Amino acid sequence: MLDKTFRMGGAINRRELAFKAIAGLAGGAAGWLPVELVMMGHTFDHPPMGLDRYLLDTAMGVLSGSIGGLITAAELQTLEFSRPVKLRLITGFSVCFVLGLLSFYLSDQAFNAILRFAGWRPDEPIGEAYLVFARVVGWVLMGALLGAGVGLAGFSPGAIGKTLQNILKGAAGGWVGGFIGGLSFDLVSAISGGGLAPRLVGFCLIGLLIGLSIGLVQELTKVAWLAVEAGRLRGRQFRLEGATVMIGRAEENPVGLFGDPGVQPRHAVIERRADGYWFKTLAVQAGALVNGVRAETVPLHDSDRIRISDYELSFHMRSGPSASGAAAQPIVPRPSAVAAAATASAADASAWLVSANGDRFGLRAGAITQIGRALDNDVVVNEASVSRHHAKIESRNGTFTMCDLGSQNGTWVGGQRVSEAPLKDGDSVKFGDAVFTFHG
Repeated sequence: MLDKTFRMGGAINRRELAFKAIAGLAGGAAGWLPVELVMMGHTFDHPPMGLDRYLLDTAMGVLSGSIGGLITAAELQTLEFSRPVKLRLITGFSVCFVLGLLSFYLSDQAFNAILRFAGWRPDEPIGEAYLVFARVVGWVLMGALLGAGVGLAGFSPGAIGKTLQNILKGAAGGWVGGFIGGLSFDLVSAISGGGLAPRLVGFCLIGLLIGLSIGLVQELTKVAWLAVEAGRLRGRQFRLEGATVMIGRAEENPVGLFGDPGVQPRHAVIERRADGYWFKTLAVQAGALVNGVRAETVPLHDSDRIRISDYELSFHMRSGPSASGAAAQPIVPRPSAVAAAATASAADASAWLVSANGDRFGLRAGAITQIGRALDNDVVVNEASVSRHHAKIESRNGTFTMCDLGSQNGTWVGGQRVSEAPLKDGDSVKFGDAVFTFHG
């Protein structure tokens, strides 16, 4: 069933799952040592008291911080100890350390409450079933709060909804990790005869499973994502969460395309709207391509290709009710994209331009129709050879006149470069490399 789900909706990001699982395991192993040092000479029926109790609380906070910090840092899927990795590590450790103190207190209270309910007294035997149940409940509480801390560590003031989703996803993943880790404790203890092995294996397992479970929950609930097909970060995936996702070279971008000077600090943004996902180029001069066509603002559909400098990204969107409201449709690369007002009037216009692939664009009667690459034109032509405000067509006394607006690559009528020229029915018109035919 799981395999079927991902064949339909996309591929599991195995790289991220591996990073998070290994990071959680390493955090559990690192946090085990201070806990073990404090627990030397103590058992559950003779727990640490006084100063040793405070040391144990601190050690459990370090355990939680180690697991949470490393899992949070693993979100970037890199072994480089860069500034963003350090920041995420410190943030994750701090948040999960505090929640670790709370989770240990709650789990310890739940553990002892269950044992007291079962009639247990110190130095008296307790039924194994009660002990296992109490430990699992305690570890589930600890894992859920730790997982929630991992989600909270990615808090962004501008994305409250995303943060809340990540907290819930983290708590769900941590619950699973805590449940399995709690079950394993007594099993390992029975095999090893007690000692330090149960806690070492248990903490490593809970860290590994929290990392793996959080990753799986995020993968199962993701709606849209980008996969890097070419460039320095080839093989990476970026989930698209929240209303806007910034793309660029700056470290704070959710989609960070590093190591390429052709990528601007804030190069583009993907917006989630009511009708689906839209790609918008912010670095207009440097530009970006969608399906091989220069684009400024275009809708995205599943499997679309985005080119930014030497990076190539593929856009993917899960189908079904969890996806955006717009159904995924195949996109056909076109040399032009037209403003809605001009398209709507094309059928009723007395004169129009027809592109090389048959698109028909109405011209305004008794007014000026402006043409260029910028979005404020009446006819928007997404071609690199077309200037932002390339040309205009004026309607004068029933005739139409082409006027160049100082474009870099020129305006051509009937094969001749012109600054101003009247238009006749059937004239070939060219803006840079974009070819049209005038009818009217």
